[in-house]
Amino acid sequence: MRAIGTSVLSLVGGLDKVFIIPPFQRNYDWSYEQCDELFDDIVKAYKTNTTHYLGNIVYYMGKNSGASFNELILVDGQQRITTILLLLCAIRDYSKQEDLKINSRYLINDTDIEKFRIKLKQTSYDYDCFAAVIDGRNLQKVDQQSNVIKNYKRFIELIKNSEIEPKDIYDTIQKLEVVDVNLEISDDLGKVQTVFEKINSTGKKLQPSDLIRNYLLLASTSVEQEKLYNNYWTKLEQQLGNDNISKFAKYYLITKLYEDVQNDNIYKSFKGYFDANNSPHVDILNDMLKYSEFYSWFINESCPDEKLNITIEILNLLKTDDLYPLYYILFEKLYSNNIDELRKIMDLISDFMLRYRIVSPSGGGGALRSSIYGLVEKIVGEIITLDYDSILFELSNSPTPASRFPSNDEFKAQLKNSVNIAYARALLYKMELIEKSNIPVKLSKITIEHLMPQTRTKWWIEYLGGEEETERIYNTYLNCIGNLAPISGSYNSKNSNKPWNEKVENLKNVQFVITSSTALNETWKEQDIINRNEDISERACREITGPLKREREYESREATTEFETGVYSLSDIVTPMSGTTLENLIYEGKEYNVTKWFELLPMVCEILYDIDSNILNTATIDNTIHKATSKQRYNEKDPILSSAPNYLVTPIKLKNANIYVEGCLSSDRTRYYLKQILDLYGLADRFKICVRN
Repeated sequence: MRAIGTSVLSLVGGLDKVFIIPPFQRNYDWSYEQCDELFDDIVKAYKTNTTHYLGNIVYYMGKNSGASFNELILVDGQQRITTILLLLCAIRDYSKQEDLKINSRYLINDTDIEKFRIKLKQTSYDYDCFAAVIDGRNLQKVDQQSNVIKNYKRFIELIKNSEIEPKDIYDTIQKLEVVDVNLEISDDLGKVQTVFEKINSTGKKLQPSDLIRNYLLLASTSVEQEKLYNNYWTKLEQQLGNDNISKFAKYYLITKLYEDVQNDNIYKSFKGYFDANNSPHVDILNDMLKYSEFYSWFINESCPDEKLNITIEILNLLKTDDLYPLYYILFEKLYSNNIDELRKIMDLISDFMLRYRIVSPSGGGGALRSSIYGLVEKIVGEIITLDYDSILFELSNSPTPASRFPSNDEFKAQLKNSVNIAYARALLYKMELIEKSNIPVKLSKITIEHLMPQTRTKWWIEYLGGEEETERIYNTYLNCIGNLAPISGSYNSKNSNKPWNEKVENLKNVQFVITSSTALNETWKEQDIINRNEDISERACREITGPLKREREYESREATTEFETGVYSLSDIVTPMSGTTLENLIYEGKEYNVTKWFELLPMVCEILYDIDSNILNTATIDNTIHKATSKQRYNEKDPILSSAPNYLVTPIKLKNANIYVEGCLSSDRTRYYLKQILDLYGLADRFKICVRN
């Protein structure tokens, strides 16, 4: 890296350079306030005859540089350079002093090659507006809301109202100092990314999507950057919108890690995983683009298949974001190949989530996430067959009680007690759909009516037997399923609190049978609610799929116990660690820098290979360490250690041996297989890991 102090105009000027703003950088977003502050600094520098420090301009030389032009790809400073050039254009156009030679010195190169003509090549979003200002064209034909246009006009206004002359402003710009930082990096774009991360660790905080975009689109030439940006990233943005890309990337990453990823760790985990696997960035982008379509269907409820879209609406109402990695995999594998099976599985998942949300067997979402991500691992690793029966079996045999598929007894008891109104809306809508087959009203247009109203009017208090009796009935039955009914927007909400004999007339006209049938009740008192409570809950147990009889023991009796940060032996395979962060590996008092779960297995194996290579070689040849049931890739059970990478889902090669280890494992499965390997050496208690929440 070379860094020298210079003036901003000396850096920009010259006949042989073009600054390139990479397509992954933010669009020009300086505000009026920032432009005013810069202009005030220039005026102050003029009055005091001093210099003013503008900041660092960081770049690296692009591979398109040649004898005619040097291509400088900006890593930091594009906002400041853009602003200075807009100010120069404003001085040029307001003063009309040709002798300043602003165009030839700082704005336009003397060439017929369009991509080298303007000294600063903007992002595609700002390109037309910026080119129009630089060329002095009619600005009415470009976007007037662009910050480029607005700030150019602001500078015209500031110059017009300034007490100093345009030429003096121009001369003072030459006193704006910068540090010219040439990274001087040849073919090591990883170092460029490291610089970018450090620069952006202070100041305006970038979203994970910004860092991921920079990581994936970083290339040695602007042509390659543009290709990646236009062919992949812009399509991602069109599918999802900028605000959704960080969440999408998180769930996409989980389909690789099978572990929860904290929001503040998305980029670090993303880069760590794909760097470790040496994944070509074009392959990652292509893969992400494929999954982004499915994600957009979910967040926009826009799946082309009507039956699936109805299921998506139900799942969204049930707040199932944690299941998105599972949805990605199911849609990717089945949507084009077996859509009928996909419909059945997604319908099953909506039934599972209806029961899970209503019964709420866990106080938090950690147990559910761990169970679902384990299911994703089994599907991707081809440990189970991808069909309805296999998914039902896995959901019915959850690893922990807190992630269990609630039984009929649990489901019915909670329905008769109290139900969250949003979940009741999803349940009653689905029951109506099952019984009636067609509902011409979207789920979003349906609300839930309390047949015994939430507001205790004087009439209802007298009707139910006075204050004390009404209090008891309300506390017992207000939010039970028997007192809840779906209605559409056409139902007049003013009817909700009316006496039953008036209210019942309106209920007759509600299009939902599960609601209109309540109009057969001449009264709506405690026994009426009890009767409907029993009826609806019984029907729900029949119509909303329940679990199979368990065939596996729970993996941990203490699954709901909160995990505690600390040091654990690798002989401990009972403590649940899904969603935790690995800090390091410890062996014989030495700490090894292992911060990702998928790094743990190869690191331990490399240490063991140095201790005794024969043991690991023999275990690899004999397939001693293998998956329990899967026979998808190998003539016996699929291996965890292999001399051939094609037998593994995600092969990671040991640095010191011709052995590959499986990288497609969750934290719990990693520890499970590691203990088996360590037991061959008799060293399970000697290896420890430091883990935190």
